[in-house]
Amino acid sequence: MDIQVFVDLQDTLDQESSLFDAIKEAIKELNKICRIGSAKLSKVHAVPQSQTQEIIDAIKPQFAEIKQKLSTLAGFIKPVTFFKYHDMWGYAVQSACALVVFSIYLEHSRLATPEDIHEYLGFRVNTTNSDISEFVITLEEYLHSVVSMFNELSRLAVNAVIAGDIKRPQEISTFASELYSGFQLLNLKNDALRRRFDSIKYDIKKIEEVQYDLRVRGLIS
Repeated sequence: MDIQVFVDLQDTLDQESSLFDAIKEAIKELNKICRIGSAKLSKVHAVPQSQTQEIIDAIKPQFAEIKQKLSTLAGFIKPVTFFKYHDMWGYAVQSACALVVFSIYLEHSRLATPEDIHEYLGFRVNTTNSDISEFVITLEEYLHSVVSMFNELSRLAVNAVIAGDIKRPQEISTFASELYSGFQLLNLKNDALRRRFDSIKYDIKKIEEVQYDLRVRGLIS
């Protein structure tokens, strides 16, 4: 019996193990940068709207680092192995996208598009479900990041009132309602995404309660 076949198999297993470790380390670095960015951006919940732009400007260099970390990760992934390892980095990419989505809302009062994600992070969102020929951000990762913004919006509405800004919750409520209506047009098949979408109604309710409280107090009409 020729045991060389097992020697060759072990070499293959060792290579795969080394690749796994390299991907894991790249994801660790990506998560680290995303956490720093999230901590910086969360300051918008504690300042008046007039200071929001200052915070956004401060986080923009962070996106260059995120893009670099994503590029490092992508360098380890071949199209044929994309879905094999995809579950390893899905959450990290969602976090990176969520930073873009919330930043663009804060700066421009609009929803970040897949094109915005591509511009900020350097990789396109696979909106066509075409075959993978390069590292991409999946449509589900983009949608998860949009869902995450609802929680940020509900926090922002509450904190705006605490900061004495009674106009901002009205703007947030209008935007969140329109965004929720758009989501309802989607026939979501992904179970995790569907469950997260179902939770949006609690954030919408929280925003509506802020609006109701302001009306009861006679602060808005």
